Parts: sequence; C-alpha cells; structure tokens
Amino acid sequence: MRVIVIGSGIAGLTAAIALRKVGVEVAVYERAPELREVGAGISLWANALRALDHIGAGESVRAVSLKLTRSEMRGKSGRSVLISLDARAMEARAGMPELVRMAHRAELVGALAAHLPASVARYGHECVSVEADGAAARVRFANGHTASADAVIGADGIRSVVRTAILGASEPRYSGYTCWRGVCPRPASVEAGYIGEWWGRGLRFGITTLPNDRIYWFAVQNAPPNGRTADERGHLLAAFAGWPDPVRELIESTADVLRNDIIDRPPVREWSKGRLCVIGDAAHPMTPNLGQGGCTAIEDGVILARHLARAADVPAALTAFARERYKRTAGIVNESWRLGAVAQWEGRVSCALRDRLMWLAGKVMGAGAILKHAKFDTGPLG
Repeated sequence: MRVIVIGSGIAGLTAAIALRKVGVEVAVYERAPELREVGAGISLWANALRALDHIGAGESVRAVSLKLTRSEMRGKSGRSVLISLDARAMEARAGMPELVRMAHRAELVGALAAHLPASVARYGHECVSVEADGAAARVRFANGHTASADAVIGADGIRSVVRTAILGASEPRYSGYTCWRGVCPRPASVEAGYIGEWWGRGLRFGITTLPNDRIYWFAVQNAPPNGRTADERGHLLAAFAGWPDPVRELIESTADVLRNDIIDRPPVREWSKGRLCVIGDAAHPMTPNLGQGGCTAIEDGVILARHLARAADVPAALTAFARERYKRTAGIVNESWRLGAVAQWEGRVSCALRDRLMWLAGKVMGAGAILKHAKFDTGPLG
C-alpha cells in the first residue's frame, strides 16, 4: 500500500512514522521550502506521550522537552492563586510516570522528522487539488507535479485543501479573542518545569517553561477578527499594565511576537470520502484552551496507521478510523470552546464569581478534571 500525506506538521509526521511502522509506503508533501513549524511552545500530555511511545518516537521527543513539575491557575489578573498543583502528586494519583512535557514546536517537529528517511518528505510542493476514484487517489501541486496513491491523508491544517475536497469550502469559526505568543529567556523568578495560566477580565496570560532556560508565553484578549496594531508589543504592555511580575518582563524581552486570531470549526463526522481522509487540525481544529490540539493529532496518526495496517478495503478503513475518532475529538473541541468563552468573560461581577467557582472546583475535584483527557491511550499499533 502507498499513502500520500499532505503536510509535515505534527499530525503528518506522526502519521508517516506510524504508517511506515506497519509496512505502508509513505510520501509526505509539504508546501514550505524546508522543514519548519510556525509557532512557539506546546504541551504534550500523557496521552500524546504514550502514543509516541507506541511508534518508537517517545524518547527522542523527551530529549527536546521539559517535564512539568508545578502547575498553577491564577485569577484577579494574576494576583490570586486559585489552583496550585504538584505534578508528582498528580502523577502518583493517576498512576502515570509523567503527566505533561513542554517543548518548542520547531524542536518537536525536528525530533519527529528525524524518524523518517530524508527521501520520504518532498518540500516546496503546495497541494492545490485532490481527487479520488475507486482505484486511486491523486494530488496536483502548484509546481505542476502530480502524484497518486492508494490513499491521500490531509494533515494540512485548518484551511485544508483535502478537507475542502471532502466537505466543500467553509470558513473557520472565530472565537471572539486573539492571541499573541512569544519565546524569551526564563527569568530567575520562574522555576523550570512551571506552567501557569492567569485570568483577568477579557484577558489571559500563560507561562510555559521550555528546555534550555526559555519561556513560551501567550497573551489573549477579546478583539474583533483580523485586527493588527503598528506596535503589538506596546499594545500588550498597555493591555496588561498592572499585572504582577514577570508579565511585563516576558513581553519586553521577546524579540518576535506572533499574533493569531483563535479559530476552530464545529465538529463534523465526515472526515473521509473514498480514498481521501483528514487528520489533526484538518479534521478537528480546536481552540487551545485544553492543550489537546497537538496531542489529539498525534493520537490520530497512530490510530490511522492501525486501521490501514491490514486494510483490504482502504475507503472502509478510513471510514472506520473517522468513526472511531469522532466522539473523543468532538467532545474536546466543544469543551475547549466553552472553557475559552468563560475564561474571556469581562464583567467585574461575573469574573469574580468565575474565579470563586474555579477555586472551589480546585478544592473539591483537585486534578480530576485535568487528568480526564490525559488518561486516554491509543493502544499499540498491532
């Protein structure tokens, strides 16, 4: 069997590694001229780490990531600790050797790509159309190249060409808030292994430590879509004025600040059509409020390979894969959307109530809600 994967991000590379493990011939096509990943940091929860272990990529990913030691949630614009959790206690409660590891996206993608022979990936190939019939699936690229295979897997992101071929064109759903992201040196006031999210009124700030004494931070603000300012850093410093240290220090010490509107798509069941199928953000894009977007994309790659491993009927195998994945991913998409809406409340009274309820939830449930999605296991390939 031969499979074409469109996209060399987290979903595409994981799928390619897993498919090769089960004996499938794979070609990965990427529109960028070279291996790269746009973005900053990512949290890899236990569900993703287990999936990577099943395909033999876990240790190389651990080598470029940092283990969580302490997690914290604050309210009142960062001035009140609502929930503080010790990672070792959470891991002991859940029977997990590790709950979360943090990595830079570019380094994660590099670690995954190292598991594939150089001949597998073709860069500078932008997919412009796909089609399929009963015998094969075919891809046409902007440079004039064409290719065919038994199946084409779209791992080409939220504006996926493969998804459009399956479902038709549609615009993503805007959440109502936009996000700035950056990576900077870790100040002494933030310990290695820390993850924190601080909530205000229509504003959030997140801090995630990375290997090599770096911090990935994000800032979220309610805003109209497609907005830009001439001075993004200055805008953030004004928006987060009065927040506790090290918020200002992190913003000021960041050379490159990225800005992206937060978007997703409502869940759909139709991920496949004949010999075409989508995974990751092409199938179930989600807001980042639960940290499971990349993790579920990794799960997709492993489970897809298991369905195709000994498939006598490729379209049927792709349909079965989509059916298996829909319930879990749809639940996370919807839950993340709802959490983001609550997190971005602006009213003084509603935010005070929200923070009080979060504090009570932390006292009553502890880490239970956090562990829910991390307990998932794709199972081995075989």
